Amino acid sequence: HAADKYGCMRLKMAVEAEMAAAGGITTDNAAELILFADATNCAMLKEAAMEYFVTNAQAVMESEGFGQVKESPAIMAELMAVALGGSKKRPASSDADSGRDYKRMRVSTLRQQLDDKGLDVDGSKEMLVARLEEAESDVIEVE
Repeated sequence: HAADKYGCMRLKMAVEAEMAAAGGITTDNAAELILFADATNCAMLKEAAMEYFVTNAQAVMESEGFGQVKESPAIMAELMAVALGGSKKRPASSDADSGRDYKRMRVSTLRQQLDDKGLDVDGSKEMLVARLEEAESDVIEVE
């Protein structure tokens, strides 16, 4: 992954945001984008593709690429969590984004908080959450 190899994180994130934008994800490419985003640590794109799956599950499951998704137990478990409750737990407003409930925050908000703290903004959602939680525990220990 050239962006990671050459340190072009801003370019990587700009392309990821463009791909995740409205119209970039379709029933034909959602499954492939979930796998691609997972493999390349494109957390925002993965989040958007999974949310697209939740609202268009039947059509995405009929796409050619879904066969590959079915081969990944980890991705299937994530899709099930999002489909069966993950998206319902996320508030429609930015309530979670204003507090410290990092696991419920959107990737863009996590990245903004990391950037505000001068921390690395690249990685999976789990990596971003862990980085923020670690920074928060470091602040608590200092106080």
